[in-house]
Amino acid sequence: MRKLLGKESGFTLVELAIGLVIIGLLIGAILGGAQMINNAKVRRQVKDLQGLYAGAYTYFDKFEQLPGDRDGDGQFDGNDTVWSDMEAENLAHEARRSPFGGTYTWGWSDTSMVGTTHRQGNYVSISLPPEVAGNVDRQLDDGVDTSGVITADAAYTGSGRIGLYYFID
Repeated sequence: MRKLLGKESGFTLVELAIGLVIIGLLIGAILGGAQMINNAKVRRQVKDLQGLYAGAYTYFDKFEQLPGDRDGDGQFDGNDTVWSDMEAENLAHEARRSPFGGTYTWGWSDTSMVGTTHRQGNYVSISLPPEVAGNVDRQLDDGVDTSGVITADAAYTGSGRIGLYYFID
């Protein structure tokens, strides 16, 4: 019967196994590359926050007051005034965006905001995915969303975005 039909077509079990191994290697390389990209974005996020913190203190060293503190009370008067002072001294630029798509905002947390920010003081904030916010907190602080110089307005779980506050002490 085989002689009448000719050679059978199809893949052998060995050929199928080799194909699956190649596909698995390609998927592994793609997933590994995506993780490398995400790690690089987290490193840039940490460096951005460190740079803004350093810029605020460079301004303080030069002028003996915080940027955006026009009335000298030790509090940021508003986001626009901080950016104006920082940009005038070429210390930071408002156009700089987070690698995760958000904009940096300067502010003052008074007693009415303590429930959200967990403390009072000057801060720079950014909206981030929860797992990224937790990673940044672990690298720069204590990794707890309710204490330290970095706090968040929600736990580092779930999906969506949460506000991360880096306090300028």
